[in-house]
Amino acid sequence: MKINREILPSGRIGLAVSGGSDSVALAFLLTKGGKKRNAAKRFVVLHVDHGLRKESKEEYRFVRALAKRLGVPFKGIHAKVERRRGESLEMAARRVRLDFFEKCMKSLDLDAIATGHHMDDVAETFLMKLRRASLSGIRETSAVGGVRFVRPLLGCRDAELKAYLEKFGETWREDASNDDTSIERNNVRHNVLPFLEKTLDKDIVEHLYRISLRQSAR
Repeated sequence: MKINREILPSGRIGLAVSGGSDSVALAFLLTKGGKKRNAAKRFVVLHVDHGLRKESKEEYRFVRALAKRLGVPFKGIHAKVERRRGESLEMAARRVRLDFFEKCMKSLDLDAIATGHHMDDVAETFLMKLRRASLSGIRETSAVGGVRFVRPLLGCRDAELKAYLEKFGETWREDASNDDTSIERNNVRHNVLPFLEKTLDKDIVEHLYRISLRQSAR
């Protein structure tokens, strides 16, 4: 797997862990190998329970237990997501997350927050942006308000991350809403990209990833 550790700041890093395979792999990959006390100084697991699904409280407990096993601090909230005028539920949830992350940047003295975005996410986002006549994609580093994000797993495939966890007998939590293909990203993930891989180019995800990186570097 291609993990870009060079974009990680030398200071303290928040790990945005939802409980899904990508973010769980992120937590293991970045904390694995060092002594627990060093990991505890450098990393802190962050989690938001949006309270939008019945499984969310169990996911909160799962991520909290994961942080304990990894020997790193845990900071989580049980949020109440309320839409403002003109907001979709997804937009409102994102606003709540960003607000939480911004507060954590200050209160926990973080240099950045790492997310588990991977190559498949890049390809999906590129196709979705292309439909809107935009070629911007997911960047390895970005800033939103007072939050600096780093994404060291963009060179990894989703299947690689799952295989990594399975190799060590680790589990994760699946969000049932990810199977709802009425949601644009899920439709691209489950229908559009598999169709293109089968009929056009078996390596299309990697090719879209490389195109997106070139566009983002401009």
